Amino acid sequence: MIFDPLSAASLLVLAAAGEGLCTLPQPTEIQAKPSSKSIEYDYSQSLSDLQRVRTDTIDPHSFNGISMTQGYMDGAIKLVPKVDLNYKVYTGYKAACIWYDKIRITIEINPRIIIAKEVHDDRCMGDVVAEHEMKHVKIDREIVNKYAQIMGSEVYDALKERGFIAGPIPSDSVESIAARMQKVVYQVVEHEYKKMDLEREEKQRDVDNIDEYKRVQSLCPDFNPVINTR
Repeated sequence: MIFDPLSAASLLVLAAAGEGLCTLPQPTEIQAKPSSKSIEYDYSQSLSDLQRVRTDTIDPHSFNGISMTQGYMDGAIKLVPKVDLNYKVYTGYKAACIWYDKIRITIEINPRIIIAKEVHDDRCMGDVVAEHEMKHVKIDREIVNKYAQIMGSEVYDALKERGFIAGPIPSDSVESIAARMQKVVYQVVEHEYKKMDLEREEKQRDVDNIDEYKRVQSLCPDFNPVINTR
């Protein structure tokens, strides 16, 4: 199965350099990039093993219905923001200017599909369950693409409001101001990450609806494994 390549949201910040002692030497570069590792497959566990695994899926069956976990997608989304600052000290004034040079935001997914070995060994159900789990991978890819663009845009807006360069400031305050400038970016990114996590959870649960479960079962009606509960 072929996926569209991951899109990269890249914003070149065209911040005007104001007059005065502190002027931005070049535009701040903001890049928010999604990435995905290759899908890892695991067929080593039995159906019995999978029933003991706790997943985030809400059981769509009624209370008197019976559900069975035949496979699931597992994969964390890793967020790595990096803020590069630069500065210039004016010794005669005991002052300094500090500015955002480059900002890199990477959102990486590491998808892993676990399918019970009894399911994998069945030609029909193995393919059907794998196809279902790929829907979960597709959602993760779409989510990181969407939020990479959002994070890049939100960081740009936050810095446009506050300024891409700070100064003149006392030269002995460079370290503390730098920490504050980095913190602004990290806070914006973390806020969007929390929103992304909530949207991801909702969309992933939407895939595991009762109609989808019935569809999977109807495609392989002869699949009726015996689960060892011991």
